[in-house]
Amino acid sequence: MRGDSTAPNADEQRVPDRAERTRGPRRALVEAEILDEAARLFATRGFAATSMQEIATALGTSRPALYHYFTGKDEILTRLVQGLADDSRRALDQAAAVRGGAEERLAGLVCALAAPIAAAPLRARLIRSSLIELLDLDGQFAAVRDEVLLAVSGVIDEGCESGEFRRCDGRVVAFSILGMINWLAWWYDPATGPSPEALTGELSESALAMVRAQTADHGPVGVSGAIAAMRRDLDFLERTVCGDGSVTKS
Repeated sequence: MRGDSTAPNADEQRVPDRAERTRGPRRALVEAEILDEAARLFATRGFAATSMQEIATALGTSRPALYHYFTGKDEILTRLVQGLADDSRRALDQAAAVRGGAEERLAGLVCALAAPIAAAPLRARLIRSSLIELLDLDGQFAAVRDEVLLAVSGVIDEGCESGEFRRCDGRVVAFSILGMINWLAWWYDPATGPSPEALTGELSESALAMVRAQTADHGPVGVSGAIAAMRRDLDFLERTVCGDGSVTKS
């Protein structure tokens, strides 16, 4: 196995057949436990420095027992990556079901994208490391990442057009919001932090604060307010006409 410093002995090398490896709800529970513990060890010790034996020891089981569920560390890590991609797609589907204006839909997207990270921050931190580039050979995760960016920036652009949001570069603000969501993996601790519901609610409100139209957007006060509004409108017009997504400073 690549990167595993402790190779299985002859008794451990038999790979369970497909039927053995795909049955029962209990199997799913055991696999989830293995994935959680492996993610914790990979995130804290590093992938290369963690062996299958150390994962087994942390779980209070034997190394041969682990091989009944996974062929090695590479498969465990691949499953973690696939799980994050699946979580992101489910979040997009969930957010797509939200009805209302741009504000409601953006709040729904933020909550849906943040929830799986808050539920398993160590997993999310691990997947967002450089290992993702080594495992995403078919581009699955990169494609989901692009879908997420397109969904968030699209809602922001719609809000700008409808007047719900201030004039802004939807792509730039989308990256800012997604950075805020992804950073949960490094600081949020479910044991000591706010509840997931309170956390996602606060994040969605922070995201909306970035884009909500201010009073000056609707009725500038005084000469300075009028000039500021004109500059925002000219910047927005230039970005729209050029279509290159760049932000031009006057």
